[in-house]
Amino acid sequence: MPAPKQMKVVLVFDDGTKKEVTYNLNALRSGDNPHQAGYVGEPGGSYQELIEGRGMGFTNHIDLNAYAVAVEISKTMSFLKDPRTEAVVINKHTNPAAYAARENQAEALDAALQTDKKSPFGGVMSTSSKLTGETTRLLVEKNKAERFVLDVLAAPGFEADCVDELSDVMRNLRIVDVSALDSWEKINSGVFGYNMKWTIGNKPVITEVDKTSFFNTKYGMEVVSKRKPTADEMKDVHLAWIGAKAIQSNSFTFCRDAVLLAQCGGQTNREDSAKFANERAKEFAVSLKGSAAATDSFIFDRTAIELLHEMGVSTVVHPTRKLLTTGSLKPDEDILKVVNDYGMAMVRPHLIGTDGQEKAWRVFRHL
Repeated sequence: MPAPKQMKVVLVFDDGTKKEVTYNLNALRSGDNPHQAGYVGEPGGSYQELIEGRGMGFTNHIDLNAYAVAVEISKTMSFLKDPRTEAVVINKHTNPAAYAARENQAEALDAALQTDKKSPFGGVMSTSSKLTGETTRLLVEKNKAERFVLDVLAAPGFEADCVDELSDVMRNLRIVDVSALDSWEKINSGVFGYNMKWTIGNKPVITEVDKTSFFNTKYGMEVVSKRKPTADEMKDVHLAWIGAKAIQSNSFTFCRDAVLLAQCGGQTNREDSAKFANERAKEFAVSLKGSAAATDSFIFDRTAIELLHEMGVSTVVHPTRKLLTTGSLKPDEDILKVVNDYGMAMVRPHLIGTDGQEKAWRVFRHL
């Protein structure tokens, strides 16, 4: 089969209007696995590869989602009037393996790397703002001392000499300039605001891109427990929720002091995600005491709360069953009793519609 050179996407709407875009296709180093061909479209006005290293592969491009997460964290902290708006995110296999927010970019990177000492190696790193010389020097020093390397580094611009300094020590590093993506819409736009995958029988399955975040929608954080979270705990609630949204579904994220302490997702039940995240934290001697734990789905029963309590979690963030099912809310009542007995706090994020009514807020990521 000859290699494809071009792809055209045409979307016809129910009012008869249509939109179309043509992508010129370039071959990738690999298409997920080495035996698979891969291609990337170039519609223009997107991100630019400054240094190709050994060439971008399929998953390298997918993992640039780290930039979207970094921007979301930064914008959320700004919205909360917190000065820690410099965010650094390192993705591994489409999931944030590490992230942190600080007033200084290099400090954010240093804080992010204090947790999981294994996963960020060979990851895709992104900063929410122009890469600084200080951050570059930290990466160079870490490479010389620990042979730390990245696969890809993406930033909206680079201070003088940063690109050359990094490419000198990380020979295979791919460096990507994402400064053309200067709005939240461009970062998350998909194709006309939709994402698409293919299922069996060559059928496309399409979903609207999830652009919703704290800084661009009306939302509420209902405290359902007797104990109210502190102001610092509530900020960690926000960042943990962003993490739960960015990590593969059935996710659990643990945040404290604007740092991702541990995470896990993609499991067939969320309790396993919590357990595996806890095991990773123990491996790297990271304490989860006082953390905010967020999951993209509601917690089923009291055993999960007992598990989180044993880990040291102080605040639990999940949608609860309110507005999600027509069944009994009794499980939520049983869970809340355990939360209150342990002196923990529980928060229910929800959206507020244009009519002022509450709407359920789910953040499953299946794409």
